Amino acid sequence: MKSKAVRELVLYALFVAFTMVLGLTDLGYILLPIGVYMTLMHIPVIIAGISLGVKGGAIVGAFFGLTSLIKGLTAPDAIAAIILGDGAGLGLYNLLLIIMVIFVPRILVGVFSSLIYKGLSKIDKSEIVAMIFAAIVGTLTNTILLLGFLSLFATQQAANVLADGAVNMLFGAIMAIVSLNGMIEAGAAVILCVPIGKAIRIYQKRSNVA
Repeated sequence: MKSKAVRELVLYALFVAFTMVLGLTDLGYILLPIGVYMTLMHIPVIIAGISLGVKGGAIVGAFFGLTSLIKGLTAPDAIAAIILGDGAGLGLYNLLLIIMVIFVPRILVGVFSSLIYKGLSKIDKSEIVAMIFAAIVGTLTNTILLLGFLSLFATQQAANVLADGAVNMLFGAIMAIVSLNGMIEAGAAVILCVPIGKAIRIYQKRSNVA
């Protein structure tokens, strides 16, 4: 029993370490030839949801959110400027945006990935189909909820940061990102999450960690 807990703790440490390294370096964000960034940050979260369950997925997802917050504070982009404000200090609404836009979508990546995997693996003994759908759902959870919450809660903040008339252009671009990045990142998630997730699940079963 003690050995099982140690092995599980090692997996937690590995997933958190990978998340922090990817999130705090350029390794987690790949610039594609078409001029958009593809993120790999959701990959460890999805695999954690598959191998460590809802709790593990949520914890690793929270670290994903933490790296995004650190990035926003140290190297802010347009979205970070909207969420964090104009530099006059964080208000209560900025804190709400940090929770809803930065943390909640990333935590739910791990939660939904785990739930989808658990549900489908009951009828998919190979677990491959379950992992494919977990990867797709996890990716779309991150993309749709992050940008959806941004559109829902931060329209006024965007108007404060951007020039007149630029808000509609921003949210039009957001919809394009949802459709384009979502498909690209979902494909990458399937390619990476299925073999890695399968290997970890085999290890867990052989080690009696699952």
